[in-house]
Amino acid sequence: GDTLFMKNYFEILEVDIHASSEVIDKAFKILAKKYHPDTQQEEKKAWAEEQFKILNEAYEILSDEVKREEYVKQLEVDKNRELNLLMLKNADLEVQLEELQAELDAFRHAYANSSYQAEQYQTSSYSQTNIPNSRNTNYSSQKEYITPEPSNYYEAYYPPIKSKLKSFVAFCITLAIIVFIGFLLWKIPFTHNMLVQLYENNSAFQSLFNLFHK
Repeated sequence: GDTLFMKNYFEILEVDIHASSEVIDKAFKILAKKYHPDTQQEEKKAWAEEQFKILNEAYEILSDEVKREEYVKQLEVDKNRELNLLMLKNADLEVQLEELQAELDAFRHAYANSSYQAEQYQTSSYSQTNIPNSRNTNYSSQKEYITPEPSNYYEAYYPPIKSKLKSFVAFCITLAIIVFIGFLLWKIPFTHNMLVQLYENNSAFQSLFNLFHK
């Protein structure tokens, strides 16, 4: 089915957006040889055929000056739309965090208030139980009051819950921001090429990348 964003043919051919026709031709020939189904093992032929089909699709557009110019215009519009969606998601996360903080503050206020009322009730109950009644001095017949929960219940249980919840939310937002920044760096041609060169020239980086890529 259709994807949300169009394919980036420059990334498929592993060339810069300003690459010349000669560079595009050379890149296509290298990748076509690499992914040609006839050079693959039997279990990888279907995958190679799909990759080869995408390569031909990219080359057909980028090797034609008119099609390439129109494609670049559409790609810029698509990138701007993608960036706007990411910014909206980030703003939505910030709003959700503010709403969650407001709910936590409201819960804290309500619980603190209920604890104060419980403490006042406990004090009042104690006074009524221990002061002699002039009409009835039989203390054993007086109504016993159930001692409410201690007033430090909130202090004992609420801070850990709030701290863990805030830490989790902060972790989620930090992770989203890191992914967002990494995505932007990958989309910028200069940093994209720098990361590709780092991968190609650094065997340790290749091993680490292949470990997570599997």
